[in-house]
Amino acid sequence: MNPFRWTAPNTWPWFVYVWIGLTAVALIRRPLQLCWQQFKKNRARNWPQSPGRIDSVDASQPKALLLFTPSKDSSTTHLANLNYTYSVGGSTYSGVYKREFPTEWEAWEFLRDLEGKPITVTFDPKEPSTSIVNESAIESLLQTRGPAPPDELARRALAEVVPPWLTPFVWILIFICDIGFILSFWAHVGAVMARQVIPEIFFWILHVGIFVVWFPAVLIAKRRVGNLERRDFWKVILKGVPNWIRYCVYGVFCFGVIDGFISVYKIWPDATGPISPINQWRFFSDIWMAFYAAAFAILFSAATVEGGGGCCVNGHPVSLGAKYCNRCGQPVARLE
Repeated sequence: MNPFRWTAPNTWPWFVYVWIGLTAVALIRRPLQLCWQQFKKNRARNWPQSPGRIDSVDASQPKALLLFTPSKDSSTTHLANLNYTYSVGGSTYSGVYKREFPTEWEAWEFLRDLEGKPITVTFDPKEPSTSIVNESAIESLLQTRGPAPPDELARRALAEVVPPWLTPFVWILIFICDIGFILSFWAHVGAVMARQVIPEIFFWILHVGIFVVWFPAVLIAKRRVGNLERRDFWKVILKGVPNWIRYCVYGVFCFGVIDGFISVYKIWPDATGPISPINQWRFFSDIWMAFYAAAFAILFSAATVEGGGGCCVNGHPVSLGAKYCNRCGQPVARLE
C-alpha cells in the first residue's frame, strides 16, 4: 500500500475523489432545485390567472444520462406530467406541470382521475405562452377527487419495495454485508493493537464492497420512504428489524464517528508526512463498519418485511405511526 498525505491530494486514493464527487452532487442537487423552484414562484407571484383544462396525463422516467436510460424497474424516480391548455386573449396555449415521485405507482396515483379536470393556470402577461400551475391549485384539485378503491389501496400499500431485478440478489448482498462488517471489525481491532491482521488486498476489496451494497440499499430506502421529509426515517427503513440489530447499527455509527475523530486527531500532527498503513486501516475501518452495518439493516428489513406504513385515503404512502397524510391531510387507511 502506497502511503498518502492529507496535504497532498495527488497522493489520495481514487475512492476519496469518488466520495467527494458523490457527496458534492448530493449536497448541491437538492438546494439548486429548491432555489430554481422558489425563483419561479417569486417571478409568478403577481401574474394573472386563467381557467385551464388538463388534457392528458402520463408518467415518465428520467432522461437519458450519458447515453444510459434506466429501465422501468431500475429507475428510482418517476415524473407525473399534467399536460394542460388555457386561453388568453382568444389564443390557446399549452403547458406541462411535473412532480417527482420515488415509484411509478405513486406517480400514477397522483394522476388518477385528473384528466379532463379544470385547473387554474398562472401565466406571464408579457409572454402568455409562459405559464405555471401553483401548488395550491393542485392541492385544491386533489381535495375534490374521490378516494381510491379499498382493494387498490391494499395492493399499493403492500407494493414491493425491492425492484424485481434486484430481488434475486438481496440475500447475496446481505451476505456481503456480513463478511464486510466482520473483516472491517477484525481489521479495526488489529489496527488498534498496531497490527495488520488481514492481507493488504482487502483494503481495496472492502472499499469496493461498500459501493456494491450501499447503492442498492439507498435505492430500497428511497423507494420505501418516498421523497417526503420524515422525522422517523430510520424507523421506516428499519421496520421489522429486531431491536438489537437497530441498536447495533446506531452504536456502530456513534462509535465510528467518535473513533474517527480520535484517529484524525492522532494522524493530524503528522499530516505533512506519510500516514502509516496502520492508521489508514484504523480510520477507514470505522467507515467500513458503519456503511456495512447500515446496508445490512436496510437490506435485511426489505427482505423480511412486506409493505410500509400504509396509505391515506387518497393513496399517498405514509410513515409508520402516522394518522394523517402530510401531503394531503387526509386520514390514513390502515391494513389490518
